[in-house]
Amino acid sequence: MFVLLLAVFVVALAYGVQLPLLPSLLERQLDGGSAVAWHTGALTGVYTLALFLFAPAWGHASDRWERRGVILIGLGGFAASIAILAFIDHLAALYAGRFLSGAFAAAIVPASQALLADVSPDEAWRARRFAWVNLAGIAGFLVGPAIGGGLGTMWRGAMPPSGAPFLAIAASSAVVGLAAVRVLPPTRRNREGRIRPGERAGRCRPLNLILLASFLVAVGLGTFEVNLALIGAQQLRLSPGQVGSMFIECMAVMAATQVLVFNPWVPPRATRWFLAPAFGVLAAGLWLLQAATAGAQLYVAVAAIAGAAGLVSPVIGFWVSLTAGKAQGRELGWQTSASSSGQTIGSAMAGFLYGSAWFSNGAFIVAAGAALAGAAVSLLLAVSLARPVWPAIRR
Repeated sequence: MFVLLLAVFVVALAYGVQLPLLPSLLERQLDGGSAVAWHTGALTGVYTLALFLFAPAWGHASDRWERRGVILIGLGGFAASIAILAFIDHLAALYAGRFLSGAFAAAIVPASQALLADVSPDEAWRARRFAWVNLAGIAGFLVGPAIGGGLGTMWRGAMPPSGAPFLAIAASSAVVGLAAVRVLPPTRRNREGRIRPGERAGRCRPLNLILLASFLVAVGLGTFEVNLALIGAQQLRLSPGQVGSMFIECMAVMAATQVLVFNPWVPPRATRWFLAPAFGVLAAGLWLLQAATAGAQLYVAVAAIAGAAGLVSPVIGFWVSLTAGKAQGRELGWQTSASSSGQTIGSAMAGFLYGSAWFSNGAFIVAAGAALAGAAVSLLLAVSLARPVWPAIRR
């Protein structure tokens, strides 16, 4: 369990380090203005686009072959791709490193969650371990923006850029991979409970609704991440350190929420009723974010968005696993893909529409609308999940 959590932490750390740095890194190579905003959104979207493209394939590979092997390939490739950013200071290298790191990171979470589902003795155990995986990712996001914000402040002060943080993350990923070789149990091909040749994986209706909810919450989060960095740096003139502190607040609230969701007093299956109210809070937080005129208002908006996302994300992951049947890796990969596609759309939309003269608040309006749609989907989902959960595999 510790190795799996460490793997998720390292991947999230690398992503979090770069969030506050992107505007500063781009300002070094571009003239500023709208070009910085556009590339900030595009670079964030490139990472999530890679997750969208590769997560289902990695999950399916872990179902057909071996969970541990997929995790090891992901960690090794992630280490190599992050190292690109340490040695090449060029816009093309930023795009290549972001895409490749996303492609290999896509293997980590689905295969790790599927491995936990393989050994899960009951629903409560599975729900808590899935929440731990989410917390490991949040911890990486917590540490990453703090490091990235500090580096961004130094670079704005004319301190020469250094690739040392990226090399450290790459080395950490490699070390975790070596530990995984020794600690994680090997899984046999076509073991009992896995998909075998000739079996066809179907998908029950509630699972489709869960994936749609995952997509809708990710649209809001993608819009939020990019606009928080842009509003803080360009509109309110906050330092990278201050922007980083808001990301820290976001991850801290998400972590606290996830601790409260899965607890001994709330049956895991009752969590489906929490989704619709959480989507409503997310819509309100996004609307407040676009209306913010001071740092204090940003902090309130961040807390609302983080609390809602911290509740929705682990609940969705738990229900995907519960309804996936034998196709644990595949369906968890599709959940990662749905979430990543939503983040890609939200990030790209935020970068493109930010500061535009004709539809400056368009990204927030669309994202808030997606959150309200998520509330409606969640109500329908809660009713559907009240029926018995049918296996997702049929001959």
